[in-house]
Amino acid sequence: MAHKLVVVVRTDLAMGKGKIAAQAAHAAVGAVLRNLGTPVLVDWLRDGQPKVVLRVSGEDQLGEVCAAAEAAGLPVEVIHDAGRTQVDPGTATCCAIGPALIADIDAVAGTLSLL
Repeated sequence: MAHKLVVVVRTDLAMGKGKIAAQAAHAAVGAVLRNLGTPVLVDWLRDGQPKVVLRVSGEDQLGEVCAAAEAAGLPVEVIHDAGRTQVDPGTATCCAIGPALIADIDAVAGTLSLL
């Protein structure tokens, strides 16, 4: 069974490409750290660490996707920005879901478009 990690990014915020990349990196690193020592992390690493970056239109949609993932028992890492550059402090910019089985992630995020 194959695994992946998705990062879901808000597109309504005035974040530049570099800021988006940094926020996505925060989410991916946070997801890995949260899963240290778990069999699913070992499986995901063995599978080549597949990652996909998806988009949502705003805070409400991000919250809905994160809540659905948590309700499904998937690991979720929400990133709240420190507010030093482009967005207000505490703004939820993105989240990582996984690593987990591809089918389980697709059940909650499979309809989202690629960033």
